[in-house]
Amino acid sequence: MNAFFKSKQTHDFSKISASIDIPVRTMDFTFPDEIPEFWFDNNALLTMLLTALSSAFPDGERQFIHSVRNYQAKIEDPVLLKQVRAFIGQEAHHGKEHDVLNAVMLKKGYPVDRIYKRFKKMNRLMQEQFSTAHQLACTVCMEHLTAILADYFISTAPQDLELFNTHVRKIWAWHSIEETEHKAVAFDVYQSLVNRPYFLRLVMIETTFSFLIITTRGTTELLRASGKQRDLKELYQGFRYLFGKQGLVRRIGRHYLDFFSADFHPWQHDNRDMMNLLKKQYFNEELLK
Repeated sequence: MNAFFKSKQTHDFSKISASIDIPVRTMDFTFPDEIPEFWFDNNALLTMLLTALSSAFPDGERQFIHSVRNYQAKIEDPVLLKQVRAFIGQEAHHGKEHDVLNAVMLKKGYPVDRIYKRFKKMNRLMQEQFSTAHQLACTVCMEHLTAILADYFISTAPQDLELFNTHVRKIWAWHSIEETEHKAVAFDVYQSLVNRPYFLRLVMIETTFSFLIITTRGTTELLRASGKQRDLKELYQGFRYLFGKQGLVRRIGRHYLDFFSADFHPWQHDNRDMMNLLKKQYFNEELLK
């Protein structure tokens, strides 16, 4: 819990942030109908958790774009402005590609459309009721959550990508790479044009609880549709992966708490080397240079 109370040694991460190239890529993933129903570690709980996230991505990414565009005209730094435009391009493609994966799961009988519509309604209410600063703060917080999840598959446990079925593995590797590339963009916009650190930390608490509630609800609905909601072996294996001594939640916990440090910046955790290794492992180097 020290991250809540102590500032780390101050560093200037602006140079790292400004140096990050954020290419906008067109991937056009396809997913054959015969992909297995439980494509993550052959486990219903884990597959439905990631399907719940995938169901929320398309409209979630659109909300991220909307919140940053509210400030785009005010950005004077040409490097940050270029990165914002690239951030918008990457997020738009994330939504498009996950729409394709979601369509496959919908065809298999999973109510991903229900989760999508619920998330779209929530984002519409956010735009109506939240200030532009609050919306941007929510995006900063969600970008941190997605960045630490991405880092889990890039740096902490990159071997876990092998647990995905081969037909869906690349979309999650690609998404993790791009979430890492642009993980500081919304934060840098917030720091430059809003810069209310205590408010941002409060929004992180708000966002975390909302994320947990929405994701748990979606996962539960999808798990019920799978018929595996009472399969104790499946549930035990899934919960052990998430919450065990070496589970995902424990392994990303410290990076989550870093957000509450007084001098936090997303690039204080510099995982560029591991990200580049992942690019070489899964993708054509000319495409993802």
